[in-house]
Formats: sequence, C-alpha cells, structure tokens
Amino acid sequence: MMMIEAEPLTAAAFAPYGQVVQHDRNGVLNVVANAFERDESATTPSLNLLRIEQAVDMPLLVDKLERHPHSSQTFLTLEGGRSLVIVCDSAPDGTALPATLRAFVAEANQGVTYRRNVWHRAVSPLVAPNEYAMTMMRHPAGSDTEIYNIRQLVEVTI
Repeated sequence: MMMIEAEPLTAAAFAPYGQVVQHDRNGVLNVVANAFERDESATTPSLNLLRIEQAVDMPLLVDKLERHPHSSQTFLTLEGGRSLVIVCDSAPDGTALPATLRAFVAEANQGVTYRRNVWHRAVSPLVAPNEYAMTMMRHPAGSDTEIYNIRQLVEVTI
C-alpha cells in the first residue's frame, strides 16, 4: 500500500491541478477565474449546495478518483472546517496515475477549482458537519463524471 502525508494547500503547490480560492471574508472581491471553464459541449451552469454530516476517517484510504472531461469543478466551504483535497496526474492514455497522488489540507477559508480532466477524490471534510457550494458546467447528455478505481489503495495521513 502506498502512503502519503497531506501538505498545506497553497496556490503554488496546487497550480498544476487548478486554482486555490482564498476567501478571507474581508469584503474584498475574490475572483474565481476558472470556475466555469469548459469545452463547447458543456452548456448549462450548475450551482449545488452540499452538506456532509460525517468527517472522513483518518488515515483515509483512497480507492477511487473522479474527473470531469467537459468542465472545471469548484468547491467552496460555506460553513465548517478543514477538508482534504486529493489529486493525481493522468497517464498518456488519460487514466489516473495513483503513484502521483498528492493530498492537501484546505483550511476553512480555502476552496479549489479543479481544471477539466484533473483526477481528484470526492470532497473530503476533516470536520463535520461541513457545507460546500459546488459549481460546474453540465453536459446536456448527462453526467460529466468519469470514475477510476484504484487497484492498490493509497493511505493518506495528516
């Protein structure tokens, strides 16, 4: 089993995967530049509110990842606390490369925008309850979600 330790979420460390959204609640406008980045087939903007009642168990065993080929996806913490943000690179054929998996600890005032096609784990609160706003563009044919099942589990610690 591969084991990794989560690192603090910073804009520089997360840049290969997307954008860190820092909302300091100081009255300043924070632009989320890539929140609706998409290809021409994703035509419907979507805003979803999500409440998760239970925090993930630590250490976290990662067994699957997802990606969205037609749209970026943004998560903003509305209420709650820290979360895990888990990403990995793609192989030349587009499948996930679990050996490149990275984990970040997002503070309560941080969110992320995953670029299109970035493999990531579903939202993972470290405290609960936790509430999020999620935005993305929807594909008219249905789901814009691909799942990759990891053959060898990856253990994430903080």
